[in-house]
Amino acid sequence: MKRRALLIRLGKFLVVGGLGTLVNTGILVILYHQLHLALVVASALATELAIGHNYLWNDRWTFVQRGLSLSRFAKFNLVSLGGQCVTVATLWILVQHAGLHYVVANLIAIGLAVAWNFSVNLRWTWRPR
Repeated sequence: MKRRALLIRLGKFLVVGGLGTLVNTGILVILYHQLHLALVVASALATELAIGHNYLWNDRWTFVQRGLSLSRFAKFNLVSLGGQCVTVATLWILVQHAGLHYVVANLIAIGLAVAWNFSVNLRWTWRPR
């Protein structure tokens, strides 16, 4: 893939991820604060709805697919789970072993997870035919 096209696709992926963060946070507030669901349940539901949101936008806008695919959605979910593992593990290692402040460590962890999510989704979920 040409560098310019790859950068445009990455930019779109980042915009979708930013919007997904807003979706996740908004749904979490509604489910936890207003509907009083347990925090873990509210977070899991908010995360899955944000993943669905991100999949739809990435499928249509970032990777320009015409038809929805349950297979691509399942792959995207698995990649997102991997990204969450990258985030949590990196955060823990940087705080516990490198002594970084948790906010700084979290930002680094998110950066690594974004790199993981984009590269794996590019090569696996939406791999060129």
